[in-house]
Amino acid sequence: MPLTTLEELVAHPSFQLIFFTFLLTLGNVIIGVSILPKDKRKKGYRFHRIAYYFVVTGYLLFLTANHYLLTNSWWMYFILGYLLIIIPWSRKINVTLHAILSSILLILFGGVAIFGIF
Repeated sequence: MPLTTLEELVAHPSFQLIFFTFLLTLGNVIIGVSILPKDKRKKGYRFHRIAYYFVVTGYLLFLTANHYLLTNSWWMYFILGYLLIIIPWSRKINVTLHAILSSILLILFGGVAIFGIF
C-alpha cells in the first residue's frame, strides 16, 4: 500500500529507522570532524568506531523492517555494501577522502528515505 500523506510517511517504521540512522550518521560525521586534530584522535577514535557500528546496526534494522513491510531494492543493498566496504577502506587511504565519502553516505540515506519507502 503506497503512502499518500506526510503523516503516514513519518509514522511508517521504515522511515523512522532510516531517519534515526541518518541522524546517527550525521552525529558520527561530527564526531569524526571533531577528532581531526591529532591530539584528540586517540580519545575520540573509539567513540567514532562505536558510533559507526550503531550506524551499521541501524541500517541493518531498517533493511530488516523494510523487508517485512515493503521490499528492498538492489539500491538499498548497494548502500549497505558502500557502508561496509567503501567507508572503512577510505579511512585507510586518507582522512579527508573518508570524510567526503561519509558525507556522501548522508545523501544516500536521504535518498533512501525519500525514494525508497514509496
